[in-house]
Amino acid sequence: MTMTASSVEFGRDVNVATNEDVRERLLAERAEKMIRRVIAQRFRPGRIGILRDDEREDLGASAMLRVMQRLRSAADPGGAAIVNFENYVATVTLHTCDDLVRERLPRRTAAKNRLCYVLIHDPRFAQWSIDGETVCGLASWRSTQTISRSLFIEQVRHLAGDRDVRRLLSAIFLAAQQPVELEAVVNVAVELWQMIDRPAVMLDEARHLAANAETSQIEDREFLDRLWSEIRLLNRQQRAALLLNLRDDSGSATELFSILGVASINEIADTIGLPADAFAALWPELPIEDLRIAAILDVSRQQVINLRKSARDRLRRRMRY
Repeated sequence: MTMTASSVEFGRDVNVATNEDVRERLLAERAEKMIRRVIAQRFRPGRIGILRDDEREDLGASAMLRVMQRLRSAADPGGAAIVNFENYVATVTLHTCDDLVRERLPRRTAAKNRLCYVLIHDPRFAQWSIDGETVCGLASWRSTQTISRSLFIEQVRHLAGDRDVRRLLSAIFLAAQQPVELEAVVNVAVELWQMIDRPAVMLDEARHLAANAETSQIEDREFLDRLWSEIRLLNRQQRAALLLNLRDDSGSATELFSILGVASINEIADTIGLPADAFAALWPELPIEDLRIAAILDVSRQQVINLRKSARDRLRRRMRY
């Protein structure tokens, strides 16, 4: 069989197309893993808020679309100019996450912008990354590789209502003595400045506890205020068994009480019966498993399960009325 020049050229085009398709698929697989990791980190329990499954999927799809548009760009086919692909995908995903946060939490976004402006423009302060985590602190700490995981709300409570950003940052860094997660600083500012958004997201666990309530009665803040009051009436072990494990599909649901301004983190710690510093160490890990709760309460795992069940049963009864 004689092959013409045109058939040889066609075969070469097919091979090139096939190679490009394979490369794009491999890059897409790498991008998907990085996108999932960044989203999980950005919206992990105790940071910003609960991310529903549909929001997580939409967020991932939006980030992937941006990445694929770049890879298919005529100006840079295949993303040849991208020096570090993982870093590029992480940056795109973070920007996509920021877009969602701006939409869902405009007041928090405004508070964060105010903080970041000072961190960037005041030479005493700085904002940088440690192991992919955005941190802030004194400019002289840039070489420090450790991050403070403590909560500082009590140390700076006296600044409540004071909108002086520099005074707040100075007080937090004085208490921390090392770099602090930027989102943790935003959490403190939002609470002190009363810039708490009231996202439309509802607490799935709370819906379950009030399964027989009319939907019209479940108004986020009002409903959670009432639920929190009922939780406070439980005995200490029931409160701990419930709140340390309260969860929905995206992680901890206990944080919603803080996000909506129903109870501060320290009030939640007090309700559970733990010192503020001990609870601060647990906060990023919520919800925690029953074996750890059992160790905290000095009871068996089965007793923890029974305590939580009795707490839920009481709350269901009480929340019907």
